[in-house]
Amino acid sequence: MSDLVKEFGEKLRLKRKEAGYTQESFAAYVGIERGNYGKMERGNVNIKLETLYKLTNALNCEFEEIMPARLKYKINLD
Repeated sequence: MSDLVKEFGEKLRLKRKEAGYTQESFAAYVGIERGNYGKMERGNVNIKLETLYKLTNALNCEFEEIMPARLKYKINLD
């Protein structure tokens, strides 16, 4: 996967730990299979928009707190 997806996973892991959840308990709370959640934190999968909303709501945070900086991964549209 891309560095963008990997950095997202790292930020997600930090935020989850900051909130005091284990990977297993957080995955259960959000309603995601633990193995799939682990893939998110390792940066091995892209996630759906609905999943992003679930994660931010469960962590009581804003998107910016778990999303990598937009300008760091600027994508050429040409």
